[in-house]
Amino acid sequence: MIFKQAIFDLDGTLLQTMDSLIKTGNLMLEQFGYQPRTFEEYRFMVGYGAKELIRRLLILSGDKQAERLEEAYAIYMQLFDEYCTYQVKPYPGIPELIAEMQKREIVLAVLTNKPHQMTKRVLNTSFATDTFAFVQGQDASLPRKPDPAAAFYIAEKIGVTDFRQVLFIGDSDADMQTAVNAGMVPVGATWGFRTPEELIANGCEILLEKPLDLLTYLD
Repeated sequence: MIFKQAIFDLDGTLLQTMDSLIKTGNLMLEQFGYQPRTFEEYRFMVGYGAKELIRRLLILSGDKQAERLEEAYAIYMQLFDEYCTYQVKPYPGIPELIAEMQKREIVLAVLTNKPHQMTKRVLNTSFATDTFAFVQGQDASLPRKPDPAAAFYIAEKIGVTDFRQVLFIGDSDADMQTAVNAGMVPVGATWGFRTPEELIANGCEILLEKPLDLLTYLD
């Protein structure tokens, strides 16, 4: 199979962003008098958008019905505006993979559940502005992953004619489910936030130990 397009997840796939999420989330929790949460707790709560992360943090902290969700979300977003690029950096091998895919004229895009207004700022910490043909973050007009609507929207924008020629690369169950739901090829990034077992269980067809392993499937 010749792959012509690739859609990347952002957090846990292209960029190490967990420090920024933990920094923001724990500062928000602090304002409510809650204890900070650990990396291991965060890694299984991220990937479904900021509001869902906040909901899960509140429940974990004792607000069992997440009654303070709207208040907490407003505080989180205000803090995240300041800290969304905090200690963000590409995973080892990602810049080289992107360069090799560009040499092969594979059209690159990003689909993330990170709020759209922060997504480009975060990407700009590590990539040239013309690296990705299209970038889509969480937006009220499109449902979040794993709903395939945003993947279809991006496919239209980047000229997809055969969904099986599109690599959908991510590190979570939501990413694998999105790829399956959209009829694209699910590629699991094991360097991210979730386990290989979770990726395989949710439809992963290509499992990568490190980014440059993908080149084997492009040659």
